[in-house]
Amino acid sequence: MSNKPRLSICMIVKNEAELLPACLASIQAVADQIIVVDTGSSDGTIEIAKQYGAHVETIEWKHHFGEARNQALALAAGEWILSLDADERLCMEDAMLLRSLLESSSDYEGWFIQVEHYLSDEVGAVPVSINPLLRLFRNRPSYRFEGAIHEQIAPVILREKPDSAFGISSCRIRHVGYQPHIVASKNKIKRNIELLEQTIQQEGREPFHLFNLAVEKLRQGSIEDALHLLIEAKATTPAAATFAHLLVKYEAMAFAALGRYDEAIASCISGLRHYPDYSDLYYALAHYQDAKGLRQDAIASLKQAIAIGPPPNHYHTESGLATYRSHTKLASWALESRQWHEAAAALELALSDFQCPASTWLAAYRLQQLLQDYPSSRSSVKAAPLHGAASADRSMMKSTKSSDTDTCSVGEGWYLQQSEPRQQVLRQAAANMLPLDHGNGSLLDPTGTAQSDVSEPSHYLAESLRHLRLADGALARMQRYSLYRERVIAARLVLPIGATALSQAELREKAL
Repeated sequence: MSNKPRLSICMIVKNEAELLPACLASIQAVADQIIVVDTGSSDGTIEIAKQYGAHVETIEWKHHFGEARNQALALAAGEWILSLDADERLCMEDAMLLRSLLESSSDYEGWFIQVEHYLSDEVGAVPVSINPLLRLFRNRPSYRFEGAIHEQIAPVILREKPDSAFGISSCRIRHVGYQPHIVASKNKIKRNIELLEQTIQQEGREPFHLFNLAVEKLRQGSIEDALHLLIEAKATTPAAATFAHLLVKYEAMAFAALGRYDEAIASCISGLRHYPDYSDLYYALAHYQDAKGLRQDAIASLKQAIAIGPPPNHYHTESGLATYRSHTKLASWALESRQWHEAAAALELALSDFQCPASTWLAAYRLQQLLQDYPSSRSSVKAAPLHGAASADRSMMKSTKSSDTDTCSVGEGWYLQQSEPRQQVLRQAAANMLPLDHGNGSLLDPTGTAQSDVSEPSHYLAESLRHLRLADGALARMQRYSLYRERVIAARLVLPIGATALSQAELREKAL
């Protein structure tokens, strides 16, 4: 029986003392060997790597990521190699899955791993995008990375062994390096642009290099430059290329950013002929159609995205586009049209995805409360029975010890999936959103003693405006929790919950 290690982890690092410990801790259960090539750290990175049992080599940085990675590969003794960066972590629950790939991979030369990109490293954060990348591959002397930046190994493997097969795994790597403070501190965009421009000058205007430069230009805000690069790259890229679907998506995005919505729509429609199962394009198409005033077309596109669902694993995608984000957008548009039943149904469907943000649950809960407070609206939309509650706790929790009347009437499955501390925050926020006439106090009147004179029509609008302020105030307080901040800000912009209250005021005044 061979004593050769099964899996070698290969990394290149520089000044990663802050991020490296979490990375190395995540691979302890799967790594037989850890190779760390350091390109000039001065912050304790080398010492940390050694503490985790890594073999560390120091090299001179020559502004070429491919060459640096290849020096790590040359030191690997394992049958398989997992290429990893310091700002990445193997998802702990996927450790056994990763090992199983090594035992059942006789037909494969490598595996694509789902790299999930996060803008927050906090518990409960959801990935903003998911990118399948060839990170796990057999250790063969002829398999070496190519490229100074955005280095690739799949083309090399196919060139060396044309009949190679790759598997697509659901195993996940969590990438946190796109957090704004990390990008800014390392000046990554400027560095990447310089390396890509140098690569293009040396190797020619290869479509993959042009695409990567366009992405960096988009991140920089140079939209016109990015669009020209994308159009040029797209013209010579076969539809079967691994990045071709992204050329379509980013080209449409650039057109839209410049206000050229007709061209953005045309780009999406053209792309869908090649990638009909890429639901991201339907989601993008819907937004561009809406910007052109084609709301019904936009609704149809979102419904098509939902019908397709999350795209197959070989596509780059953004989290929740074909699930909660499409449903939430449909809810937003329904609220604008004062279609309360449709909005409530869409929010409930959004909550069937447990990655749905807390702001959506609060919006659904608030909408339910408003419909309950105004019977005329509830009867007009054929809403499902709504369970009243003397307190926010009773209307949100379902306990094995509670009665049937103590059930959650909004997003019960989603709510019960949340941790107890998060449930406590939600209960507090939702309690603050209860209307004044519930008699249990509010943000504006914590004692619950203030009463408004609603005998005159002029006071109905004031009462409804107060409801609007309560909803917005509760969301504003949620912004203080960094876990929810970005999602809550978005919700306050795109979910016009307050329109419900204002509309009810109008209905009541018209009835008098």
